[in-house]
Amino acid sequence: MQRRRFLQSSALASTLLLVPKFLHALDRPETRLAALLRDAPAGQARRLIVVQLSGGNDGLNTVVPYRNDLYFKARPSLALKEAEGILPLSDDLGLHPAMKGLKGLFDQGQLAVLNAVGYPNPDRSHFRSMDIWQTGSGSEQLLSTGWLGRYLDSSCAGCALPYQALEVDDTLSLALKGQFRKGLAVKTPGKFHQLTQSRYLSKLSQEAAPAAATSELDYLYKTLAETASSADYLYEKSKIHTSTATYPNTDLGRNLKTTAELISSGVESRVYYLALSGFDTHVRQHEQQGRLLGEL
Repeated sequence: MQRRRFLQSSALASTLLLVPKFLHALDRPETRLAALLRDAPAGQARRLIVVQLSGGNDGLNTVVPYRNDLYFKARPSLALKEAEGILPLSDDLGLHPAMKGLKGLFDQGQLAVLNAVGYPNPDRSHFRSMDIWQTGSGSEQLLSTGWLGRYLDSSCAGCALPYQALEVDDTLSLALKGQFRKGLAVKTPGKFHQLTQSRYLSKLSQEAAPAAATSELDYLYKTLAETASSADYLYEKSKIHTSTATYPNTDLGRNLKTTAELISSGVESRVYYLALSGFDTHVRQHEQQGRLLGEL
């Protein structure tokens, strides 16, 4: 079977994949994610780039069951009709009309859609739902580690340094926090480096914790030293390559450009985590979701 046909047929299978079962598999010593990131052709290290649609994207109006009567019955005012320009993936599923770029990738065999992904008894709280999503837990579980953080803990050989998983943002999401290891949040390598260059922080980062220090204080010293070292590394690497490609002048566009430049500069990060915000569309859903999916 041709790769293109395989991807398309896989995309259209209505897979009942429960996220917690899938993501808890990342606790195992050898995981599918670890294998995918490791087993790359020589000189072509694999990278996982996650783009999170923050705020609660309407999945049914993203991958649209545009010939399903139940879809129209459940949402008489929000349902998208075929005449509105649904981009067909199959006889009964299609992409939102604003997603022409991703439809082009699908037609080239470069995009797969994993449909019907979720967990039983969805929680209606935005905050709790985000925790469930980022930890890969069930709605009845409370976990303190993220699904990518558990990958860093158990499967990412040589991932002791925090820049092995980067979130292109100012704060680190729960998804990248493990029990023993965590990623690093860096919006702009230059500004991040500048923050670590104060005389006081520079002096602290080069010192060891006092002999009588508590484990918490020792952890803070270690974290500061790792952060300063990572800031130096990322700043020097970021100067190697500047992308000449044209990116949209949006937050996501700028963050994707930063990601591409870091990868092209040889940064050893295995995971990049980005977000496109604004999907909490309580009003004017058609216009707002269309604009955001068009940007995506």
